[in-house]
Amino acid sequence: MKKYYVYFICLLLSTSVFAQVEGITYQAVLIDNNPDEIPGIDVPSNSIPEQPIAIRFSIEDALGSMEYQEIQQTQTDLYGTISLTIGQGERTPESLVPFDQINWDGPKSLRVDIDLQAGSDFTEFSRQPLTYVPYVRHRNFIADGVTNLNNDLYVNNESFARFSGDVLVEQDTRLQRLTAFGESNFNHRVTIEAPMETTNQSDIDAYPLRITGSAHGMAIELNDNIPDRTTNFVSFWDGNGNPVGRIEGFQALTDVSQNFILEVLLADEPDIDEAREQEDNDTAPPAPAPGAFDIYLNNDYSLNLLLEYIDLIEASSTFGWNLGACIGGLAVLGDCDDAAWSFIQLIMQGVQISLYVGYNERNVGVAFESGGADYAEWLKKFDENENLSFGDVVGVRAGEISARFAEAEKFMVVSRNPIVSGAMPKPGEENKYRQVAFIGQVPVKVLGDVNKGDYILPSGNGDGMAIAVSPEQMRLNDYRRIIGVAWQEYHGNDLFSYINTAVGINSGDLAREVSQMQVIMNRMQEALAEVNPSYHPDFFDVESISVSNLGEKTQSKTMQQLLLERHAIGQGDVRQQLLEMKAMMEVEDSMSPYFSFSKLPYLEEVLQNPTPQNLEKYKAFYEKALTKLKGFVQQ
Repeated sequence: MKKYYVYFICLLLSTSVFAQVEGITYQAVLIDNNPDEIPGIDVPSNSIPEQPIAIRFSIEDALGSMEYQEIQQTQTDLYGTISLTIGQGERTPESLVPFDQINWDGPKSLRVDIDLQAGSDFTEFSRQPLTYVPYVRHRNFIADGVTNLNNDLYVNNESFARFSGDVLVEQDTRLQRLTAFGESNFNHRVTIEAPMETTNQSDIDAYPLRITGSAHGMAIELNDNIPDRTTNFVSFWDGNGNPVGRIEGFQALTDVSQNFILEVLLADEPDIDEAREQEDNDTAPPAPAPGAFDIYLNNDYSLNLLLEYIDLIEASSTFGWNLGACIGGLAVLGDCDDAAWSFIQLIMQGVQISLYVGYNERNVGVAFESGGADYAEWLKKFDENENLSFGDVVGVRAGEISARFAEAEKFMVVSRNPIVSGAMPKPGEENKYRQVAFIGQVPVKVLGDVNKGDYILPSGNGDGMAIAVSPEQMRLNDYRRIIGVAWQEYHGNDLFSYINTAVGINSGDLAREVSQMQVIMNRMQEALAEVNPSYHPDFFDVESISVSNLGEKTQSKTMQQLLLERHAIGQGDVRQQLLEMKAMMEVEDSMSPYFSFSKLPYLEEVLQNPTPQNLEKYKAFYEKALTKLKGFVQQ
């Protein structure tokens, strides 16, 4: 009897992740559906045990195009069962990609072909869609909802992990190497701890942070709209956590305005009687400064501005008293001339405030703060093997230095910790040079006692030491050997001491000697003129003992005189002078956007209508304002 075989397939799919095995498990039972004739019983079907068989698996996309194909040779067991792993067979030439490169995105179907003779005569047995969940592999992981991984996630074989959206990591993250191809944002502190293999400062590989790939380096933008000396762009610490330097803001405070100070002064303004009672109470403490006023007290620029305002308020108060005396005709605290001069002083203070604010508004930048106190340059050593240390006095000959030079073009000192160094030598040649202080403060090795203000000179022995000489004991040839001026004193038994010395500031030290020589020459000419009446002396003008009585020095006019030349106040009656003062105030207001005299309380009112009531109100306000501002500063 001819037998016909029909197969009942039981298919079980899953992803195999053990060791290096990857694939889809496939199980089936082969059954002969032709009944066997047994006496008394017809058996409808039997399994096919121990039958060699060839299975061909094909994975097709939604259009029926084959992406992957393999053949596996196997044999049924005693029960007619086969168990295979799709992905572990022999890939056919028709397969487009290996199994581990199948793109699982989109629908897939599994076609099974079978050959009972285990040869190449395959017959299509089944074609069925692969369900979504079973064949999802980590290589192409698609999750349309929240996905939880309850254990570690490894990306092996140097493969990429690509995220097209945001990645939120709420715990510590450890990365061997991080490469960001786009703009990256860090919303918290970033700490770089990277022990480098080299510590050579000339080697770029010695630096944990390297910025490359652009025409510019690094941009730092602070949250503070107006960074000042309390706001640091970059700060430096040593290994012990001690601050050693910083690059800080240096910018005028636009919101530090005249209006703000006046608002503080006008706050809770008492009437005249209350002001007098407060003046009489000497035990009352000054009112505390408002919180917003702290910006004036914690910043060099604004504190100096506040001090300028105190001078302005003081000048305003003085003007009020002198004007009152002039109007009342008392001539006790000041007459009308005094009122005019005190008004000039008031205008002068306002002009200074305007120029002070204007200059700082236009000139912004940063300041470098460091423990170093001098500017230095690298100068080449005359003898490369000479050992020079900070504080050593060196002579300079044609740009080369040595402590052994007893005579030299100039004498300088080796710097300890310059804030800036110029003329940096080539890498590897630093030992041929030393940093020499050009200007600033620097410690110098000085023999013997030292007084502040002494000149510091080389010892003259070519030993790198210095001596201190008082100005009265200086000889003419000593001036060209000046290293600097002592800003520190020493009286002790040590062989030498390190003296803080100001260098690079001795441009006018010969003036005293020249003046004495001029006095002597004047006396000689006077004596010659007495002997020879036809001789006409040409005297030098010196400040002392000048026979010409013309001992003058070049001197400018005072600011008050310059203001009077710009705004002439006549000698007319008081009201005419007040009108001229008001005109002067208006002209100065038109010249500056940073200060306005018209905003000063009661000033314009007093100039227009100097009644006793207005004068009393004016004086009471400025006396109170002066006390209030001084109290803020003293706190």
